[in-house]
Amino acid sequence: MSTGRRYDYDLVTLGAGSGGVRASRLAAGYGARVAVIEASRPGGTCVMRGCVPKKLLVYGSHFSAHFQDALGYGWQVGETSHDWGAMIAAKNKELDRLERVYGRIL
Repeated sequence: MSTGRRYDYDLVTLGAGSGGVRASRLAAGYGARVAVIEASRPGGTCVMRGCVPKKLLVYGSHFSAHFQDALGYGWQVGETSHDWGAMIAAKNKELDRLERVYGRIL
């Protein structure tokens, strides 16, 4: 049913997470005019604030156990220490990279 109205966009996507980006790109690929509304960083909750940051921190936290396990396989491991600030900086650097990726593919 046509109302005779003309809209600026064929699709408005709420959120630039994985699903929103995929839907937006797919619709645009078919010629739709698409607007994406994102309150925070492109990438969405999972990539920027949930799943990915958690996995990066968990990955970084496992090295201490790996160093200990390596001793049983003939590796000589010197004294180790951990720099929390460096780990957070590495996590943030990766999130910044992912944000740029999501921004580019939009």
